[in-house]
Amino acid sequence: MVISTTGFARFAYGVLMPFMQADLNMNYTQAGLLATTISLGFLAISPLAGLLALKFGMKQVIMAGGFLVTVSFLFLSFSNSFCLYMLIMFFCGAGSALAFSPIMSLLVIQFQEKKGLVLGVLLSGVGSGMLLSGLITTYLIRYFPVWEWRAIWLIFSITSILFTLLSWIVLKEPGKSATNKDDRNQGVAHAYKNRKILRVGIIYFLIGSAYLIPILFQTSFMIHSGISERVAGSLFSISGLFTILGGPIWGIVSDKVGRKKSLLVALALCVMGGIIPVVNDHIISFIASAILFGFSIGGLMVLVQAMAVERSLPYLVPAVLGFITISFATGQLVGPFLAGLIIEHLGGGREAYVFAIFIFFTALILTCFVREKEKVVLETKNTNNVKGNG
Repeated sequence: MVISTTGFARFAYGVLMPFMQADLNMNYTQAGLLATTISLGFLAISPLAGLLALKFGMKQVIMAGGFLVTVSFLFLSFSNSFCLYMLIMFFCGAGSALAFSPIMSLLVIQFQEKKGLVLGVLLSGVGSGMLLSGLITTYLIRYFPVWEWRAIWLIFSITSILFTLLSWIVLKEPGKSATNKDDRNQGVAHAYKNRKILRVGIIYFLIGSAYLIPILFQTSFMIHSGISERVAGSLFSISGLFTILGGPIWGIVSDKVGRKKSLLVALALCVMGGIIPVVNDHIISFIASAILFGFSIGGLMVLVQAMAVERSLPYLVPAVLGFITISFATGQLVGPFLAGLIIEHLGGGREAYVFAIFIFFTALILTCFVREKEKVVLETKNTNNVKGNG
């Protein structure tokens, strides 16, 4: 479900954009506007996803997101109007938001002792979706000389409906909490005003602002430094593979040693990944940077979400994850825009990397103020207390 509703729904357009742009005679402004519309749909619906999950159940909202993404893919296969594409892309981002937070919430509630591992495996689906969308487009589009990119969206639609139906069979709604409706409504408001959650949300905003900068500008930085486009593209793929591996590994590690310690190390590695090519733009520096960034970025979302989950009651998890996801999505809009301005007025990728280093370091400093005793300690029927890592 994460592969289809996030990997395909939010990132496949980047691979298919050149084909769509040529066929539909779109300029770069229009092509970029479609990408922005996906993010706007995700950002607009993210705060509602958690509240809807509390009201109607997590599984129902996940299914709604899956079907909405499926229908969006289908319409992308047959439409010709740019205005209609704008609307479809918004619903594609909205469907992604409906599925994203509730599916994380549903599984971390059911696997209390392995939150990090569960989130790591789920979020590796984002990188897997990006990798698969690239492979499917590269190797299958040649077999559809008439339909071309439209056939790829149709393949994504078929895949998405299969994943959604399978999820309907496999996923189980957690047991209902005994908390009454009024207490839940007060609890949601309290969660949004809680300084512990707000601090995690600010950290997530900073990560969202910084992590796309090396992803977007790594290739141009390398080419500007005299490295060939082929080598730059290969390093981008290597970074993507390490992103997929990073999620589960950081999740397992954080289950053992704690979220705070793991997040501090991951952010420190991101700072190092930015400093190395800034100091020396040799190919070896870029290889080290790609590995460090890929591996660390793959764990940042896992660690922050697990940290937020441990600071909220189980029935508030969907609302809390939806809330911090707003911070993350806002950062995704702000960071690359500011980096683009810096490049335009100050010179190149090196300056953008310095900007990313500053943001990652700020997030690291803020993480130092997170306290382990902030965690909510739960009681269950089988144990007197459930220990969590800080």
